[in-house]
Amino acid sequence: MAQYSAAELERLRERWLAPPHDPAALDGCPSFGEFLRQRLAEVAALLARPADQSEPPVDWEKKRPRLRAAWEKSAEPLFRRTMAELAAAGLEAVLPLPPAQYSIREPVDLRGADCRGASFLGAHLENADFTGAELSGADFRAARCLETRFAQANCREATFAGAECQFARFDGAQLDNASFAGTDCSMVRFDRARLKQAGFGDAKCYATAFHGALLANAELAGMRINHFTTFGTPGEQLAAKSSKQPPANARQEGDDWYIVELLPLWLKAAEVNAAIRQLLKGHGYFIEADEYQYQEMVCRRHLLQASRLFRFYDWFFKDLIFGYGLKWKRPFITLLVIITLWGIGFFLHFYGSGTPLASSLGNGFYYSVISFTTLGLGNAQELTGFWPKFLICSEALLGTILMPIFLLAYARKILQD
Repeated sequence: MAQYSAAELERLRERWLAPPHDPAALDGCPSFGEFLRQRLAEVAALLARPADQSEPPVDWEKKRPRLRAAWEKSAEPLFRRTMAELAAAGLEAVLPLPPAQYSIREPVDLRGADCRGASFLGAHLENADFTGAELSGADFRAARCLETRFAQANCREATFAGAECQFARFDGAQLDNASFAGTDCSMVRFDRARLKQAGFGDAKCYATAFHGALLANAELAGMRINHFTTFGTPGEQLAAKSSKQPPANARQEGDDWYIVELLPLWLKAAEVNAAIRQLLKGHGYFIEADEYQYQEMVCRRHLLQASRLFRFYDWFFKDLIFGYGLKWKRPFITLLVIITLWGIGFFLHFYGSGTPLASSLGNGFYYSVISFTTLGLGNAQELTGFWPKFLICSEALLGTILMPIFLLAYARKILQD
């Protein structure tokens, strides 16, 4: 789903500030937004349930039907009448509504509306569109939000506890401190959303996407996921990658800037990757968990304040060649490259000594393999001189280091499979 531009969002919000054609048709309210706020306050009064406000959401399967029955009886007629009156009074759509993938009921167009603190307790909001709306502190508990759009909306401290939000869209939404406890978030997209300190206790997140989402301090441990749940690269890590590095010619200023600005970004990225890893491992997805353990190690490498030489060593050997022991293909590729390069060295030695081409190739490969695997050559008379002895010793040392790392990483993968 393509996101609206800043100019388009501004147009959607400004339409609520426009006066109606006939103010008397909207109870004398000077604008569409003011009329909507009055009606939403009436809806909240009809749904006021002190016991539900304080009662912890223990069993939403039992509580959800009661709350929805209350909405259908008390608030649904007023809410639908409000939307009809707004349309009759001349509220412009400004931009066409995007088509629904699954048409469940007549869509409600609340794009750009100011619904902060509104109560949609147990509401039927299928196919509703809240794109770019102000929904901070709104109450969507037990609401039915199938394919409801909340993209680019401000939903800070909103609660969706116990709601059914299958196929809903939260792309780019502000969801800091929002609650999704007990929510069915199956097939929901949270791409690029801000979910800092959001709660997902006992939330069902099957086939849910969190690509590029900011998840710092979010409660992920109680989330229920399946093999199709994807997290992609966390937003914190993307933000750290896109941050400008401190200038090399301003050492002191660069260090101060790094400590204050960039280091916290990499630290948060490492913590988010660790939380995702623990979540995946807790559900038995060990291979996927390894990927986030690797990303965590990459983030922690950027936290090191060391010389360029040490940082290069850490990147080249630990990451590029060994993959922090989590990427078995990397030491295997390195193994093949070393055997090939040293085999060329042996080949040049034999070919330069007058050995035929085919025999030189065979001898080069043979001596490279047995040197790398440290099997031993015995007293090979044809390998005299400094150059072949250097090749033998150096390849044997590399083989002693690389073979155990490759076998360990590959055995880890087999055991996880």
